[in-house]
Amino acid sequence: METGLKSRLSKGFITLPLAAWGAIAAGAVMVAMGVGLKIQTSRLETCQTEFRTFKLETKRIGEAAQKDADAKEARAIKDKEIADARHKNTIARLNRDLKRLRDDNASRRFVSAATPDSRSPQIACYGRERLNAEVRGFVEEATDVLAELGTAAVELNTAKEWAAKIE
Repeated sequence: METGLKSRLSKGFITLPLAAWGAIAAGAVMVAMGVGLKIQTSRLETCQTEFRTFKLETKRIGEAAQKDADAKEARAIKDKEIADARHKNTIARLNRDLKRLRDDNASRRFVSAATPDSRSPQIACYGRERLNAEVRGFVEEATDVLAELGTAAVELNTAKEWAAKIE
């Protein structure tokens, strides 16, 4: 039998002591773990970079959204102030018109005086003063209804204008 390196190589297998094989296996495991550690470290750094980028992008988007919201709120407040001022002026104009209408009707007689050639004004169905008072009451109530309707219409129009600016 041949001894030495040739005989060992001719068998097709390098014969080493068991401890040497254990050392080779341990070395291979350590190399594999080193490669795995390098890969995982690289992945961790990539994830950390992506996370930092995500945080910065989210912060930027949030700040931009807050800036837009603040601008919209300021614009809405300004629009509301304008709408309130316009509403106040319109209501004041309406109240002036209603006061003028009431003042005009206060001194007015709705029923004309009896003609001098009428034969008996006393037998009319209604007395002139009573009819005049009834018509005046009707006109006053109608004016009150007009005032309420006018105020409601002004408020509705103001709300519509303000809401249209919000959208």
